[in-house]
Amino acid sequence: MMEQKDVQDLVDHALKVASAKGDAVVQARDVLEHQIRISNSEIDIFKQWNYTVFDVFIAIEGKIGTTEIFSPTPKLIDEEISRLVKLIQSLQPTPLYSGLQEDLKPPTKVDKLYDKRIRDFPNQAPDVVAAALNAAQEAGAKRTAGSFFFSETYNLVETTKGFSGDYPESAYRMTLRSFVDPESSGQGLAVGRRISTAEKDIVQAGQEAGEIALQAVGGKQGKAGVYDLVLHPTVAASILGSLVESANPLLLMMGMSPLKDKLGEKLGPDSLSVWDDGRKPNGLGSAPFDVEGTPTQKSPIFQNGTLQGIIHNTSTAKMNQAKTTGNCSIARFGIGSKMFVPSPSNLVFEPGDASFEELLEPNRPTIYITSNWYLRYTSRLEGSFSTIPRDGMFLIENGEIGQSIQKLRISDNILRMVANIEALGKSPRQIRWWEVETPTFIPFVRIKDAKMTAATQ
Repeated sequence: MMEQKDVQDLVDHALKVASAKGDAVVQARDVLEHQIRISNSEIDIFKQWNYTVFDVFIAIEGKIGTTEIFSPTPKLIDEEISRLVKLIQSLQPTPLYSGLQEDLKPPTKVDKLYDKRIRDFPNQAPDVVAAALNAAQEAGAKRTAGSFFFSETYNLVETTKGFSGDYPESAYRMTLRSFVDPESSGQGLAVGRRISTAEKDIVQAGQEAGEIALQAVGGKQGKAGVYDLVLHPTVAASILGSLVESANPLLLMMGMSPLKDKLGEKLGPDSLSVWDDGRKPNGLGSAPFDVEGTPTQKSPIFQNGTLQGIIHNTSTAKMNQAKTTGNCSIARFGIGSKMFVPSPSNLVFEPGDASFEELLEPNRPTIYITSNWYLRYTSRLEGSFSTIPRDGMFLIENGEIGQSIQKLRISDNILRMVANIEALGKSPRQIRWWEVETPTFIPFVRIKDAKMTAATQ
């Protein structure tokens, strides 16, 4: 990794060049990342990357733009900012920008963002992964595949409003899939920042993947119909998290959110309370401040089933006569180049009081779903969507996990499903993988009367 002073000097240079043109933000990330890849229950790749990337935002007379600079040098910074300025000058002013945050308060420390043991972890990581593979095998898996990423990052942000702040962070993310045969698989996830708990989390992920794969043996074609669903946290984060993510002013303005015009409306049961929490200890989306320098905070989205609020940066807050929630980022908004937008940090669902066994008790046709892929909306405004269950999916019989089933699809409406939440478990997990981009803390969830269709339809 670069010396922090060298990063600071390059950021100072970038801000000086950019600020000569207008409002500017420079965000730097110096990253040391490792990947262990697993194929056929063996480690086949152990790679390391060290890279530095700057995101630069500039606003000139109401016109805005961003650029991403890898391996920055003073010369490259000058060239990229010059190119960005020319691009901005060719654009039209946007109503989505009304200035940077000026009334800045000193950010306070966020707990458990960085674990210094990350520096020695490359020596331990292969043994930890091997232990997870052994746990999967002992649970019944014949083979396991997956990937394990862990990283150390130094972050630095400066703005033309006088803000300068930095912080280090550590992170790990494991995704495993175990198989007994080609039709019988299970998934395990482990994510976090604390290296002190990484081994336990990762071994448990291996064990869970193996157990689900073994339970999935002998799967039969499921029957389309209406069922209660018990959603593993991985699935609940994907489906329910997609609704909470849509509490974003840009999506609301673009007509791409089922929450449009529903602020203050009761949409779910009293047990549903969700926050965007940029200060959640161990949260992969946590940080002491956003890219404007605004301190992050815990912001209610749903409170006892009622849509209570939405996230904001300074500009969208002014448009909505609200206050910024410290959620400004330079991020990709959909597919395309990066934008200066409000983005969620960590979605945190308040747990319920039900054990997993209690979620299985109601004597109604019920399916337990352990993972899902490809959540797609047919109408974002209306909330109609479908997603394909993968890995183990099971009928619940007499309060216990029964017959393994296959080839069904959840085809429903997200607002209807939220209204039909019956119970939440009492043990939330942090979920983050390629189907869940925003880190989400959520327990097992039971939902009444969900529509399942045949996957071939």
